[in-house]
Amino acid sequence: MPFFSVVIPLYNKGNYIKATLQTIVNQTFNDFEIIIINDGSTDNSREVVTHFSDSRIKLIDQENQGLSRARNAGIKNASGNYIALIDADDFWLPHHLKQLHNLIIDFPNAGLYSTGYTLKKSEHIYHRAKFNGLPDNFRGIVPNFFKHSLQNCIAWVGSVCFPKNVLDDVGYFDLDIFSEQDTDMYIKVALKYDVALDNTSISSIYNRTMDDNMSNFSQKRAIPKLLYTYKHLEAKNSHLKTYLDYNRFSTIIYFKLSSNDTLAKQLIADVDFKNLNNLQRLLIRLPNSIVKFLFFVKTKLKLNALRVFRPKKEH
Repeated sequence: MPFFSVVIPLYNKGNYIKATLQTIVNQTFNDFEIIIINDGSTDNSREVVTHFSDSRIKLIDQENQGLSRARNAGIKNASGNYIALIDADDFWLPHHLKQLHNLIIDFPNAGLYSTGYTLKKSEHIYHRAKFNGLPDNFRGIVPNFFKHSLQNCIAWVGSVCFPKNVLDDVGYFDLDIFSEQDTDMYIKVALKYDVALDNTSISSIYNRTMDDNMSNFSQKRAIPKLLYTYKHLEAKNSHLKTYLDYNRFSTIIYFKLSSNDTLAKQLIADVDFKNLNNLQRLLIRLPNSIVKFLFFVKTKLKLNALRVFRPKKEH
C-alpha cells in the first residue's frame, strides 16, 4: 500500500500534463501511486499520459462528468492512506511529498496538510503566497484557518493532502457545487479538524496564467452554492464570516465584469462591509465600466499593485 495516492483530474490539458507528471515522478519521496481520471478529454491528453512508462501511474477513463466527480473517482480508487491533490497544469518541486510526509509524521492528528506555494501570474511573474498573520517560516498547527487565509488561502489544491479517513468522514467533493469545490472541502475539514502547515519552503507552483482572461468571467451565471451553504454558521464564527465575505467579494467582481447587476446586488446584500478593506468597498461601488477598465489595465500591464484581496490591518 503506497503512503500517498496522488489524484489528478484530467480534461483537455494535453499541453500541460506531461510537465505536471514529470514533476510528480521526480519526487524525492517515492512511496506513492498516481491516479489520473481522464474526464472525457477530446484532445491528446490521454495519449500524452500513455507515453509514460512509470508503473505507479493508473489511468482511468470516464465520460465527461465534471471536476468533482473526477476527483471523487480518483479518491475512491486510491489505495493510499493519504490523498495528495494536484491539477493537470500545476507543478510540484522535487521535495513536495517529502515535506508533506514529514508534516504528517510530526502532526499525525491533523485533517489537512499544506505546504508553502508560489503563484505563477505570468511567464515572468511569480509571487510567494502570503498568509495573513503567519510568518514565512511558520510550521505547525494553524491557529485559525479562516483568519490566516484572507490574503492567500493556506490550502490550495496543489499544496494539500488529506488523510483518506478524514474525507470519508466529512464527505467527498460536493457534486452540487460547480465552482469553488476545493474551497468547500477546505471549509468542511477546517471546521472539524486541525490544519497543519509547513511554510518554511516553497514546494509547489500554482499556475494562474489563465486566470486573467475576460472570457472566464462570463461563466458565472449564478451565485455559487458555497456562498450560502455555511450561512447558518457565520453568526457563531466571525472568522468564517470574514473568509466567506472575501469569497463573496471575488464573486461580486466576477458579476460586475460580466455586467450581471442582478446577481451582484443580491450578493452584496449578504456582505458585511466591515469585513472588507477600503479598496474592496470602493470597487464594489464603482460602475461596471470602470471595474472592467481597471481589470483591463491590470491584465495588459501585468501589474500586481491592485492587490484587492489584501485583508484589513488588525488593531
